[in-house]
Amino acid sequence: MAKDPSKEELHQKAQQGDPEAQYEWARHLAWGKGRAKETEEAERWFAAALAQFREAAERNEASGQLNLGKMNEYGHGLPKNLDEAARLYRLAAEQGNAEAQYRLGHLYEYGDGVEANFDTAMQWYAKSAEQGDKNAIIKVELREQYLRGVELANEGHQHAQYQLGRMYEYGMGVPKDPAEAAKWYRLAAEQAELKSQERLGQLLEDGSTVPQDKEEADKYYRMLVAELERKADLENRNAQYELGRLYERGRGVEESTDKALHWYLQAAKKGHPLAQYRLGRLYIEGKMVGQDAAAAAKWFRQSVRLNAPPEGTPPL
Repeated sequence: MAKDPSKEELHQKAQQGDPEAQYEWARHLAWGKGRAKETEEAERWFAAALAQFREAAERNEASGQLNLGKMNEYGHGLPKNLDEAARLYRLAAEQGNAEAQYRLGHLYEYGDGVEANFDTAMQWYAKSAEQGDKNAIIKVELREQYLRGVELANEGHQHAQYQLGRMYEYGMGVPKDPAEAAKWYRLAAEQAELKSQERLGQLLEDGSTVPQDKEEADKYYRMLVAELERKADLENRNAQYELGRLYERGRGVEESTDKALHWYLQAAKKGHPLAQYRLGRLYIEGKMVGQDAAAAAKWFRQSVRLNAPPEGTPPL
């Protein structure tokens, strides 16, 4: 087997004494197959990098403080110490190191090694973004998107309300808040926003992040199914696919193999790539229909030609 040139180059730099290469090479070995020999070698390279990073940090070099902070944050070559990671990131961040500013912001956002403070996190993200750090730019853009979304959502725009719900649910541009997410999903769901109806139904049915209420979950599922059936009868392929998915999983409706296949087939014939993919999966797995490799191959080929996105793509 041919060797990976990038790994060979990294190994060579590590052997030449480059501390960052030593650190990356150690991480590469540590993430390998877990063989005892590789684990021992990883520890040796971590130790070599650690010694140089400590010396650089003692000289008040931002790069040394940053890298020593990373080793403390992840427990590479020494016990994990988030307090020390935060201290080192701050030293580097105050010298203007963009990555350290981003990493310090991340610690403040999630309360790792420091008391959680979203506003402070955003201040550090903004400083880092000004210097072009891509991860920080994403954080800042998400925050700006959130602020724009609040304005539109308060004006009653259902799609903005749905997006706001997602941002609160997943902590994008705002601290995670399941109750606030449910609030915005509910406002959008009452305006017949289909994705919100399904997601709110899931949250209420599951009950792990908001109080469980299966009766209310069923209410939103029924609203969702009624609107999807209306659109499906009008030959909307997206609605047909979504109905197939609901019937396959028994979500909001009684699980039905026949109805799932019916709606998947209707959508697949209209060129819906995910419906074609699901049909292929069902035929190859033989879970809802008899195994049929030829039929599976047919639908997989059509799905690939249409560049089907991965499963988990939000519904309608």
